[in-house]
Amino acid sequence: MKHREKHLPFLRNLDDDLKASVLGQLRDLWTHSSTAIEGNTLTLAETSFVLSEGLTVKGKPVKDHNEVIGHARAIDILYSLLERPLLKEDMNKRLIELDDNHC
Repeated sequence: MKHREKHLPFLRNLDDDLKASVLGQLRDLWTHSSTAIEGNTLTLAETSFVLSEGLTVKGKPVKDHNEVIGHARAIDILYSLLERPLLKEDMNKRLIELDDNHC
């Protein structure tokens, strides 16, 4: 059993393309919901657009775009951490790298 499927059992028995699609939609919804709570003005559709196309939405603050990109990047790192067993030191190293790259 893959490590990701151990932690996300709803992915079992899905084709790889469908798994990627479901995880992408989950990331977009999670990102939209989390950033909207904090006042982000992007809609779910706009959030998905920004994440898939890497473009901005006319009339929306740049900070909103940066928030969704940063949040989605953090989720992608969490997904990658589920790919294999990690030692505590490995996880700390990845989180430090994320913090260094974000600044």
